[in-house]
Amino acid sequence: MSDSKTMGSVAEKIMCLVGTSVIHDFNYEIAVSLLKNYGKLKNMSIGEIADMCFVSKASISRFCRYLGFEDFKEFHKYLQNDYSMSSDYSRQFYHTLCFDQETALSAYRDELIGNIYTTASPENLKTISTVVPELHNCKRLAFFSHHFLWDIGRHFQGKMMMMGRYMEHFFHYNDQHESAVSLQPGDMAIVCSVGGSYPSLYPNIWKAIVDSGCKILIITQNMSSPYWNQANFVLRCGTSNKDDVGKYSALMAVDLIIMEYMRKFDKKSF
Repeated sequence: MSDSKTMGSVAEKIMCLVGTSVIHDFNYEIAVSLLKNYGKLKNMSIGEIADMCFVSKASISRFCRYLGFEDFKEFHKYLQNDYSMSSDYSRQFYHTLCFDQETALSAYRDELIGNIYTTASPENLKTISTVVPELHNCKRLAFFSHHFLWDIGRHFQGKMMMMGRYMEHFFHYNDQHESAVSLQPGDMAIVCSVGGSYPSLYPNIWKAIVDSGCKILIITQNMSSPYWNQANFVLRCGTSNKDDVGKYSALMAVDLIIMEYMRKFDKKSF
């Protein structure tokens, strides 16, 4: 299992399993136990985890493979490299938040407001006006993202479905790769990556999207990435991701697309 296949933390993979499981089987019960004791897992052996979950070591091994890891050893390796809150917030912001909350939140608000104005700029609105008919007329529509942006994609998928347009959107690496490989000319791919790292983190998925010949829409703050030379449309979602404010402007960019699609193609709801 390559680094790219986690597409986020181990916790995110387990939470996705718990949140989407229809059948509450052994894997579900193991997942719930792991989440309840998540902070301890990286220091626990397979035997200790098995005892905690009241299952055998073989059951834990099968669970790790079910999540997409080769074995418990690889699962445990990824636990050691898991994300913390410092991945999103700077030490300076944390220090200010603790000792001068008003100043910290004021700066956070200003960064967010700046992103909102940039995302709703005339240039962006012009791009959206051009993109939306492409979304409506393409044969297949697929959304690619990771981390929190996956949740934005899920929101996007739900709104588009309400307007009668199905958009493919998958959480796991293998599913995203399979979707990308099956794209064809006449289809459209949306890649949402605030910092522009998606193509470098998941090069096989990006290559499949480009090689497919489909139309490509990028939602990002990184307007200078050479990867975007292969895209048809680039939509700016603000300019700042300081202390994780970029996610809100990515959501706003998606909502602006939804609003324009609604304005042009969803007459039946009103």
